[in-house]
Amino acid sequence: MTPEDALRRILAAQAETVEVAPDALDTIRTKIARRRARWWPAWFPRGLALVSFTGGTALVAAALVALAMFGVPRLGAPTPAQPGATAGPIPPSANLPVYYVGTTGSGPRLYREYHPLLVADASPAAKAAAAVEAMLTPHSAFDPDYTSPWPDGVGVHAVRVDGDTATVDLTGVPDGSGGYDPATVRLSREQLIWTVTAASGTSKVALLVDGHPVSTFRGLPATGGVLVRGPAVDVLAPVWLIDPQQGAPVGHAIRVRVAGSVFEGVVRVRVRTGSGAVVQDQPVRLNAAAPNRGEATVTVNLASGTYTVEAYVRSAQDGSEQFLDGHRISVP
Repeated sequence: MTPEDALRRILAAQAETVEVAPDALDTIRTKIARRRARWWPAWFPRGLALVSFTGGTALVAAALVALAMFGVPRLGAPTPAQPGATAGPIPPSANLPVYYVGTTGSGPRLYREYHPLLVADASPAAKAAAAVEAMLTPHSAFDPDYTSPWPDGVGVHAVRVDGDTATVDLTGVPDGSGGYDPATVRLSREQLIWTVTAASGTSKVALLVDGHPVSTFRGLPATGGVLVRGPAVDVLAPVWLIDPQQGAPVGHAIRVRVAGSVFEGVVRVRVRTGSGAVVQDQPVRLNAAAPNRGEATVTVNLASGTYTVEAYVRSAQDGSEQFLDGHRISVP
């Protein structure tokens, strides 16, 4: 049974427990018309039926729909069920960190998103494999400003975890003779290391290509036979807008979570309307300043509409904006 078949069974079973309000259809039509007049996120599948849920049913169904939208690869038409076939075990899922590359004033750096993904099992190796597959999938980042420098055709053959080391066996990796830019090579290597170690809870990565150990990684040597994370200050973007993620469902009270490594540990949080008007712009002090990396959370209350939430630093020298990271959201 494919992952889509499993999710279809889950959703069908859950739908049988849904209580539909008598005025649900009129309510749905009104909401759809109002939202179409504002903004429809590009990642949201068209034609998704919205139902009035009650109690905990809404939470369960919303989680399943989110998993169906974000965590399942599009595999084409489902395979027809065979007569007499029984449902297999439902594959587990996990909300996993995946690192992408974005542009900053200091050059390309890594940003992190969390993706709900199906995993083979709950083991660290399975989580790492799922996260790396997402990282290697073209255009898989929620934020269109984030990219992956890995070429098409690279995939995950297997992942094994032994102690603090995750062994990743890739397939389809170019031999490094294509004249890759060294900075791009280094960052793609860091993207792999940070994704694998974050998803698996390990600190080291041993790399195989088509089952064979490699002494170089796209032209760059591994250190001591294993790969380890580079310094965060040199690898991660100076400012992250962690939450809300691009296009994430939100309510009117929005929890904005930022992180970074900046001078004096102060990041500004700004909210713009869909037309670009600023509705809020405030300084937020992180719990650590550069060279350390700190975090902070602030709550912003917004009316219904489309917004862009931004995190950035204002230069003390000339007042210019630096290291901006912004995500679009829609408040119903």
